[in-house]
Amino acid sequence: MRCPNCKSKNVGKIGGNLFFCRECFCEIKVKENKFIVKLYDQEGRIKKVQYVT
Repeated sequence: MRCPNCKSKNVGKIGGNLFFCRECFCEIKVKENKFIVKLYDQEGRIKKVQYVT
């Protein structure tokens, strides 16, 4: 799997349908053939949410 945000292959599985990119530090959830990408700031707050098909 590649990260839909930065296209890196450095993605690990957290659990179920949840993944984490070690390059851009985003959380990726797979739901109904779509990606929900959450980007976090340095303090751990959600900075941006993207819906990728």
